[in-house]
Amino acid sequence: MIKFLFFILLFSFSNLYSLELKCYFEEVYADSSVQNGFFLIKDQKLRYEYRSKELFTIIHNYDQFFLVKNNDQKIVNKINQNTEIIEELLSLSQQYPNIEEEYISDDLIIKIEKALVGDFIKRILINSPNVKVSIYFNDCQKIQIPNRYFNHNPFLEYKFN
Repeated sequence: MIKFLFFILLFSFSNLYSLELKCYFEEVYADSSVQNGFFLIKDQKLRYEYRSKELFTIIHNYDQFFLVKNNDQKIVNKINQNTEIIEELLSLSQQYPNIEEEYISDDLIIKIEKALVGDFIKRILINSPNVKVSIYFNDCQKIQIPNRYFNHNPFLEYKFN
């Protein structure tokens, strides 16, 4: 569970001066497993949704995190444990766009690779004793996103245009 919590805050790095952003992501783990999905960012709100119905969607709104099961969206859990790494990443995200290529904190290493064109992030690498994963960002678009897609109750399916 904790490995998925790492990723929530990583996408706060893409908070491009209150722009609204939609990106597809691909998480590649050290064991070669892959997870795909999309995320939405608007101001300090985040929706990080895995494609698999067996996984979940993470909502960050009102300075809180919520986990919604993709196969039963009535099951919502507030995330309030094991947030130390998340808090570290939030701290780093406040520095955007003046971010470094590498951050080291205790046993956590975060490497950031920017895209060659534009100021979006291309990849984030997380290396800790619990997880090693690369997260790739694809097809990022600046779009208008209604606030209703950042609610956990009621939880609404995101409608792609």
